[in-house]
Amino acid sequence: MNPIEEIKTYAFNPLPVEIEVKDLAFIRQVPHIVGQPHKAQFYQMIWVKTGSLTCYIDFEPITIEANQLLIIAAGQICEFDVTTAYTGQLVLFTASFFTRTEEDANFLHTAEILSLVTANKIVSVSACIIEHLFVLLEKELANKTDSFQLAIAQNYLRIVLLEAERQVKPSPSLTTNTITQDFYKAIETYFKENRNINYYAELLGISEKKLTQEVKHSTGLTPKVCLDARVILEAKRLLSYSVLSSKELSFTLGFDEPTNFIKYFRKHTNLTPQAFRDNQRKKNQR
Repeated sequence: MNPIEEIKTYAFNPLPVEIEVKDLAFIRQVPHIVGQPHKAQFYQMIWVKTGSLTCYIDFEPITIEANQLLIIAAGQICEFDVTTAYTGQLVLFTASFFTRTEEDANFLHTAEILSLVTANKIVSVSACIIEHLFVLLEKELANKTDSFQLAIAQNYLRIVLLEAERQVKPSPSLTTNTITQDFYKAIETYFKENRNINYYAELLGISEKKLTQEVKHSTGLTPKVCLDARVILEAKRLLSYSVLSSKELSFTLGFDEPTNFIKYFRKHTNLTPQAFRDNQRKKNQR
């Protein structure tokens, strides 16, 4: 894909219930869509039954082996291998579909497999359990829509997510308090507006010192490093897959002057924005 083209963003297909189960063969059937860098406005759960599937997610290659599961969060840039032999299933669902209760909303924001802190964690799962659940989910969605279908489909998805979460060895620091999770959620909402750590501390109702202690304990990184990483990731996405000029991009990311953005980007990548865009163009033309 030529990086000067606008990246495609896909919304969820209008369905009575915002969840869909597809065979992984679907990926090879639409290489012009999923074989190119794209962004989805919904969650994508990939389970590989046989073979292995490599995805590029936000510039990083991730390989899913047999009996492994991966969840791609809404908004991430992804590109799938459309040539290798693999089997399995793909489940697409929206946040609004899953978060029908306060408990589910809390799970969506605190589960290790869905965490913004540990994004794209591969999980090994029991094939017989996951495959059976997917079969039940698929059968339910094939039924005529009635007042029970939403709750039943959601419960099948909930069991899959809970079974995957069970296999993860959670970080004690992340499970015993949610400050780091709340910080990452705040970053997602406000990183284009504010790059001042004190702003986020005040937003969470804690001191900047406390925020630094908790985030560093959880991730090994300071809040500033985490925030800068998110800004740079978005800059890389826009440089690679949008038609915005560096000037337009700098204002999109909340910089007052394009020169400030150029200095900021060079500081964190050792490249100017234009040099990064040129490098990506060369890679995509190979």
